[in-house]
Amino acid sequence: MNPAQAGPKFFILSGAILILSGVAQALARPRAAREGRAQRYFNGATARALVFVTVGVLAIMVGLGAIPIGWR
Repeated sequence: MNPAQAGPKFFILSGAILILSGVAQALARPRAAREGRAQRYFNGATARALVFVTVGVLAIMVGLGAIPIGWR
């Protein structure tokens, strides 16, 4: 299915799924026994979760029309 044919629902739904998975990754990641403050916030899982949330927010903005796509 072409995302453009689905309309904005595709972008809104996929953006919400990305945000939920990013938040779940940040909350459910395995933590070391003696993890410092810097290691808690700056690691691969947190960076990946941040990317997921950012792309999800952008997808929702596209779905709502705040970011135009195409040559209209």
